[in-house]
Amino acid sequence: MAKKKKVKIKIKNIILLLIFVCAFIFIGIKFINNEPFVVDLKTTNYELDGEIKIDYTGYFKKEKVTDNIEVEHKIDNSKIGNYQVKFIYTRKNKEYVVEKTIKIVDKEKPVLTLKNGDSLMIVLNNEFTEPGYEANDNYDGDLTNKVEISGKVDVTKEGEYNIKYTVSDSSGNKAVTKRKVIVTSKSPLTMTLKEYTLNGYYNNVLLKETEMASEEYLSDFVYVGDSTALYYVMNKVISGKYLWHKEGLTLNDVFTQKIYINHVTSNKTIVENITSKKPKKILLMLGTNSVATMEVDYFISQYRKLLQDIKSASPETLIIVQSIFPVASSLDSTGKALNNDKINKFNYHLLKLCSELNIPFLNTAEALKDANGQGKAEYFRTSGNENGVHLTQVGNQVAMDYFKTHVYEN
Repeated sequence: MAKKKKVKIKIKNIILLLIFVCAFIFIGIKFINNEPFVVDLKTTNYELDGEIKIDYTGYFKKEKVTDNIEVEHKIDNSKIGNYQVKFIYTRKNKEYVVEKTIKIVDKEKPVLTLKNGDSLMIVLNNEFTEPGYEANDNYDGDLTNKVEISGKVDVTKEGEYNIKYTVSDSSGNKAVTKRKVIVTSKSPLTMTLKEYTLNGYYNNVLLKETEMASEEYLSDFVYVGDSTALYYVMNKVISGKYLWHKEGLTLNDVFTQKIYINHVTSNKTIVENITSKKPKKILLMLGTNSVATMEVDYFISQYRKLLQDIKSASPETLIIVQSIFPVASSLDSTGKALNNDKINKFNYHLLKLCSELNIPFLNTAEALKDANGQGKAEYFRTSGNENGVHLTQVGNQVAMDYFKTHVYEN
């Protein structure tokens, strides 16, 4: 009996203890849920670099006391993260404090840019070279190496192909864009003079129309070439101090002929001058004297060597290759080796070479042609000893305006 009585007493004590604990928890919860000072936030998320104006309402025992609350925080709106904000209300010399968490968030997606446009054409069975892209984020900075590329181009089959580019920043904001690649059997090599165009082909290097160049962009160019470059000065389009030239220069003797700088002999070749002077930018104007005497494969092999030598001599120099200018119809019609059909073919192969070497190509030739694909009469010198190869002052100004509105944008 004594044992049973002891067991009953223990059970009774345990029950009393449980009742006491539950009552304590209930009272505690009730106390917590009845804090006299509370703060309600309209929002807890604020945008990166935006204005931090915390919208809140404060109550003390259900009485609205918003205007009497002091707010303390050290929020840096230029950095993503969680920040603690203190709301302090004083009543009868007693402080009541509520803490809330505010988040600085980034909702802006990265800027994903495709170099040389969102569409390009390549000729059937020619290599596809990715033109390039850039991705920049307002918070993470350069994300170019985070870009994911999907899609393939089958250069053995005509058709349209889409390449998809995707990049996300550290906050999960995603940017997506596409490039259309058209594989076509229609080649500039088989086009008539009237239909000939380079637009759309090898867009990774073919310079597109832009806003007018700034003086800063133009100020550190040198104009390097044969008499094509010389006439820019003769027609007073540029100053002689920017001219590096040698009349009659071909892709055969370019490696040995000494050139003139501002009409004074330099006793150095083009590459030797580039090696010593390291110009920031050059506009290369060569080819006219070579078209009539060279086969295109040899011409391209020589031009390739020149470009590689220049890049090796001064890796930081920006090279822009200018297309070979057309000739006036009066010369083209004579049936001589220097004619516009041949010039067009050389220019296509020159563009293709620039694409392989990733060197910008300036297609000035298109601005100098008439509706039939011939050199526009008023742009070319045809009187006296001139035979329709060199530009008039008007023609040179057109060429310069084209250069100024087809800026290289890295």
